[in-house]
Amino acid sequence: MESKGIVRRVDELGRIVLPREMRKMLNVRVGSKLEIGVVDGNKFLLTKYSDMVSLKEYSDAVASAIAVSIEHDVLISDMEKVLSSNKKKYINKELSDEVQELIYNKEIVIKKQDDGSEMLEFFVNGGKDYSCELIVPIIKDGDAIGSIIILCMENKCFDDSSVKICKAFSKYLSDQIS
Repeated sequence: MESKGIVRRVDELGRIVLPREMRKMLNVRVGSKLEIGVVDGNKFLLTKYSDMVSLKEYSDAVASAIAVSIEHDVLISDMEKVLSSNKKKYINKELSDEVQELIYNKEIVIKKQDDGSEMLEFFVNGGKDYSCELIVPIIKDGDAIGSIIILCMENKCFDDSSVKICKAFSKYLSDQIS
């Protein structure tokens, strides 16, 4: 019989340890949510869970509303990829490790080329063509679950009101999760 993985013991509380290599490979961090299911009657299935996926309709509407207000590219992501945007070219793009880390740290990030900020490599397969970048994390119960991102390619950057709009919509999206 061929081995299909790593063997781990279940402790007295029903816990198992996920090997570091697998956590790293699948980007499972402290606080990540995993959905546990049973398939074929005797197999456990662990799947990464995203609260943001359940908000697809809301996030589509929010991206459109923000884009009308600030006239820039608006992206709404979970912790790993873009779920909604006012531009289809961004949908399902995977965020770079650097951007994922910034979201995970729950800090608002504002970068403007005119201020001398080093611009982020936004996506796994490139994306450093922006003159202004804004990341506003979406936080639920103290954990980052996603973000609202504004990207500007022209010299007209966003202002403080854009940050306030994104913070308000971040709170709105967070409140939609039960």
